[in-house]
Amino acid sequence: MRDISEVVLPIITETDLANWHRSIGTKVIYHRDRYWRETAFGFWEPLHWIARLTAVQATRPSILCWGFRAALCEDDAAAATGSLPVHVLTDVANYDLQSLGSNRRNHLRRCYKRSQIVQLTGIELLQNQGYEVFVSSSKRTAYAKLMSKEEYLTNLPADMNPKYQLVIAGLIDGKLGGYVRGFAVGKTAYINDVKIATEAYSSYIGIGLAFEFVQVCRRSGKIDEVVYGLHSREDSALCVFKEGMGFPPQHIPSRVEINPLAGKLIEWRYPDKYYRLTGKS
Repeated sequence: MRDISEVVLPIITETDLANWHRSIGTKVIYHRDRYWRETAFGFWEPLHWIARLTAVQATRPSILCWGFRAALCEDDAAAATGSLPVHVLTDVANYDLQSLGSNRRNHLRRCYKRSQIVQLTGIELLQNQGYEVFVSSSKRTAYAKLMSKEEYLTNLPADMNPKYQLVIAGLIDGKLGGYVRGFAVGKTAYINDVKIATEAYSSYIGIGLAFEFVQVCRRSGKIDEVVYGLHSREDSALCVFKEGMGFPPQHIPSRVEINPLAGKLIEWRYPDKYYRLTGKS
């Protein structure tokens, strides 16, 4: 473990990101100078998720592809056919305690009194206590597919590789209450994964983990934006939390192409997923 106040977020390249994802089994291809990944069978997105591609780059990356989505650079925004609805914090350099509302500030102070926020420099704590936190969080949020403990432990070394990303943990009386994983590519940082045990919620470590991740980005002096996931409009509590932490939803102009039949099916059966895919209500 390491005191979080000493940590600076390492910045990796897209090639580093591609190597990391290939090591954990992600299907990655190189198309027009950018790396893409298959997020669902036959659907592709840039690996550097909100990298602003040119219209020339934002094209079908694979023949066997029923859909793709890519954010566009400002100069090519007119070519957008949809948008990417994400929670983004943009004023990283000035993000501090005063960036939060009074309730959030009080909750953050309680977090510091009740817990300790640290960087994990190894996987030992997660090997011993991480699976229980993962299960508790996954059952509560239903955002992650449950896996066996054996699978969780097998995936840990690659998933938590400190060469590519940062892992911050919240400890309550020395016991793991939650953790967040994140990484930075160029000037963009991503809060990639958040797991908080249900019994740890009253300590407000979710606020502490998000706040300290941004402080790590701030100390790097090179991060312009921090991304905190897609806008899940159906989960009002989550949206309120992210907005209260300074991550308002933004719609980034994107080129979105989806097979018409597949698009109609998704829009009819899963309207919220369709919204996250296209930015269209």
